[in-house]
Amino acid sequence: MQDAARAIISFTDSLAYKKERKQNEQPESETTDSLSKIAGYLEYLRNKFRNNNAIKEMIKHQNLLRSITSLTIFKLNNHSNQEIDRLRLNVRYNSRECLNRIQFQGDAQDFADLVNVQYGKVICISLSTAGGIGEEDDEEIRNVLIYFYYFLREQHQGRNYPQPSFQPLPLLARSTKEQFEEEGAVEEIEAQIKNSGLNGSIKYFANGAKAETLNHFNNNN
Repeated sequence: MQDAARAIISFTDSLAYKKERKQNEQPESETTDSLSKIAGYLEYLRNKFRNNNAIKEMIKHQNLLRSITSLTIFKLNNHSNQEIDRLRLNVRYNSRECLNRIQFQGDAQDFADLVNVQYGKVICISLSTAGGIGEEDDEEIRNVLIYFYYFLREQHQGRNYPQPSFQPLPLLARSTKEQFEEEGAVEEIEAQIKNSGLNGSIKYFANGAKAETLNHFNNNN
């Protein structure tokens, strides 16, 4: 896990440095190789996170958690090269799945750590930038809505089923509310309510997310 952590942190640090310096991207062959390796490391971590002990180990490494969080909104901005876009989509998918495992298998402290790295904000940004290649678009939108819906619902209601149970988390919910408001959560959800893709499942989860969001705002105003 340490090798994966070092590689992912180094990769995101490099992205941040390039963005700050406004440098041009590396040659495509090197970029493709780098993306492929990072996608592989993220997939390795995603599979490790089936074990709650592995989740706890990763959560302790806040720099890794922040790096994975930043990759969940990795942009697909090189449409002239479908292979690079495919690899970027894979990086984004596996990073979201890592956080998804923490969300659905973690305890109250893990939720606190997710809120601390702006997970609510990231979900909103993920929804506004959701998209893939061809038929993958709608599936990604639906998945983000599912994460959105359950993240907020479990802060409202707590959790009682087989994963670690916990009571409602009103203080975390307040922080999540601020993150949602900052990114225009309601507007992003509204934009998907008319989406009838995937046999209506996008519309279903969009309506559920809207109900939870409005209930959340009303309860905290």
